[in-house]
Parts: sequence; C-alpha cells; structure tokens
Amino acid sequence: MHGYKRMNEALQAILINSLRLRLELVEKRHRYLSFLIDNRKANEKFLQLEIMNIISSMPGIVDFLPEKPYDSENSNDKCDFWFKTDALDYWLEIKTRPTNYRNPGSSGRAITDSVDQIIADIDRLRKIQSESSERLVIFAFYPLYTDSYDTFNKTHLSRIEEFIGRKIPTPDISIPVGDALFNVYLAII
Repeated sequence: MHGYKRMNEALQAILINSLRLRLELVEKRHRYLSFLIDNRKANEKFLQLEIMNIISSMPGIVDFLPEKPYDSENSNDKCDFWFKTDALDYWLEIKTRPTNYRNPGSSGRAITDSVDQIIADIDRLRKIQSESSERLVIFAFYPLYTDSYDTFNKTHLSRIEEFIGRKIPTPDISIPVGDALFNVYLAII
C-alpha cells in the first residue's frame, strides 16, 4: 500500500484484502471482470457497491454515506463515498476505466480521457481543507498486459502521480483475468 498519511494501517489492510478477495470471488463465480475486460465496459457502480459494503462493515467505522455532497450549497457535486471513524472522516472517489490495449481500431484518446476524469476527481477532493479529513481515490484500469505496463506507467499513471505528487509503484490489487490484469490503485490526496 502506498504511504498514506493518516489512514489507519489496519483499515487499509482490511479494505485492500477484502476487496481483493471479493473481486476474485466475483470473477470466479460470475466472470464479471472478464465481461468488463472483454467488452471494455466501465462500471463504477459495481466497484462502488463492493467498497461500500466492505467499509460499512469494517471495525471502527461510525458513519458512512454514498454520494455525499461536497458542499451543501452545490448539492450536485457529490463524492462517491464518505465514511467516518472516531478520529477522521474519509472522502473517497472511485473510478473504473477500461483501456484500449490490444484492441485494434480504438484510439489512445479513451485512456487519456479516463486519466483526465481521475484528475478531475482528485481536484475536487483537494478542495476539502478540513484537518480531520482524509481524501482518497481508488481507481481501476483494465485490461493491462505485461507488454502494456511500460506505456501505461510512463504515459498515463505518471500523469496521476504528477498530479498527486507521489509515485504509485505498483497496483494495490492485481487480479489475473486470462492474459490480462484488472488492477486497482488506492492513493491518498
């Protein structure tokens, strides 16, 4: 896990390990990650629901709310998921983004647009200035292949790293799906 400022290490481990197990189970039972990869579909609700289910049952969580408005004056601008412990509240944006690697006929623009959307979420999170708030983004990119990592890391992941101001050396979760990988990254803002 990638050097979080204040998020309790036990909470990090529970979240990442529980999400990994759940994604593996969903793939084994339903081949849902295969469906997302084969059809190059983005389904944020799927990942949002899995994460909400895990977090809502984690020890130490005292409150949680999906789609919490960032600002009560502009209720149209909402964070994917908010949760609270006794010490901190956490604002979490969640994105799933298919790549166009090994997909003849598609352009590179789709991945660039996806990175732009993640950066826009990070920008919204940065507007939260409370000292008792932690800001997180979880994003999944798929399919990734051994031969696509160099391009992905240098061209796309590096833009996210530059925007958040720290390296993301590896995914927090990497689920093999055939010869592809479904990778999930968690970063503090």
